[in-house]
Amino acid sequence: MVKLTNEMKEGLRVPGKGGSLIYLCTSSVDGKPNIAAMRYIDTYKDDKLLISDMFLLKTKANLKENPECIIAICHPMDSGRDWIFKGKAIDIEYGFPPDFDWHGAKAKEILDGWGDWHEKEPPDEVPPDVVYSKPAQRGVVVLHVEEIYSMETGKVGEKIQ
Repeated sequence: MVKLTNEMKEGLRVPGKGGSLIYLCTSSVDGKPNIAAMRYIDTYKDDKLLISDMFLLKTKANLKENPECIIAICHPMDSGRDWIFKGKAIDIEYGFPPDFDWHGAKAKEILDGWGDWHEKEPPDEVPPDVVYSKPAQRGVVVLHVEEIYSMETGKVGEKIQ
């Protein structure tokens, strides 16, 4: 069983700060890839990543056809904190039954805890005098991590777990 390390959990909590983002990569059933840069991410238990579903039209369609997913993170200012997380994902949307359970991730718990990321973690990199429209969150993507690889220089592609 894959287990996220404390360093990984900490590294995944800082996208948007210092120039780092995570990249959510999916593919349709016929192999058409899609990549989406994301800011709102967290860990859940020791083997899941959570990503806010705000603008994920192609990603959501791909996940319904093909749950295989990869999330990559690269910290340009912090060498050695560059990983690829591979596994299966689902978009837990509002309207799912509260008791819906996917690999130990319960819909009610996920949506109650992470269903309004914008309010929970407003972007601090946006100057206060800039007004932008509030994004509408539609759900939370849950990635059940099955494999972890390095993206660190000199170790790219090495399986960590």
